[in-house]
Amino acid sequence: MRNIISVFIIIVVVVLVIKIDFDKNDSFSNNNVNVEKQWDRIASVIENAWDHFGLLSFQATPDSTIFIEMDETKSELQLRKYLEENVNKTDLNQYNIEITKKSLHEVETESFMMKASDIVYDYLQKNNYHDVDIYVPSIKPTPILKISIPKSSTRSGENIKKELEDVLTSKSTELPNKDISYEIQVIERVDDSTIESEALISDVVEDFQGTENHLIISDTDIFKGNGIYKMTWAQPSDSKDYKFHVTNNTGTNVTVQIQQSSQTQTYNLDANDSTTWVQSAASSGDHTIVVTTSDGRIFKGDVFVSKSDVPLN
Repeated sequence: MRNIISVFIIIVVVVLVIKIDFDKNDSFSNNNVNVEKQWDRIASVIENAWDHFGLLSFQATPDSTIFIEMDETKSELQLRKYLEENVNKTDLNQYNIEITKKSLHEVETESFMMKASDIVYDYLQKNNYHDVDIYVPSIKPTPILKISIPKSSTRSGENIKKELEDVLTSKSTELPNKDISYEIQVIERVDDSTIESEALISDVVEDFQGTENHLIISDTDIFKGNGIYKMTWAQPSDSKDYKFHVTNNTGTNVTVQIQQSSQTQTYNLDANDSTTWVQSAASSGDHTIVVTTSDGRIFKGDVFVSKSDVPLN
């Protein structure tokens, strides 16, 4: 009889543990759904104000900040008043709102230069011009797309400039607002920084390719014009640990997220910095690494992910 009672107690405990786990998962899932619905409600109100307040763009970041760009001739005060009157106060209290004002010409110029930069970058990658670096385009005082080549390069600055000008001319139909004037500027650089960068990457790759490690993502010289890098890998059931490394070569902070199923882990990385993180007791299945710049502009850097056959410290 005592054995029967013990078995009964064990069964009850197991059922309670399973129920609690299900309740936690349901709560987490419901919370994600609520946050998504909350943002949809806010976004709908902002979209309705687009033309009236001369909005140029808006986005929400993982740190619960809403960035809004608007026409400099419109009233920021009136926009904030509109949001306070039309967005549910509970929803609005979950976010910080940052508003910047720009001229329409400035926004059109930025859009043009970013697209031109993307076209040039794709061309350089396609033609294996790995010794040619492209910088974030400058807008003020005049639009400039800056390119650098090593002093030891066999290509001349004039030739590469002419080549890229021809590329952009041939892709003119892909560029917005054809009337914007810009300049391609080619400068020479010393090779030391390139050698140092390549050595650093080599060290990271070597570390990530150890006996017990298997490099599954190795992306170098990333250039994402929209400021978002995203890559997915399948974590096998026989490998519980992995590590990931991000090098941020931009002048702005980035957010690094690991997304798995309905869960998201968030890490922060400073401008011009690099860090390696370790994930232990990882669940099997698809994992996604997402790197996002804080200002929504170009992300330049490197990303490595390595799974391990043994527990990582």
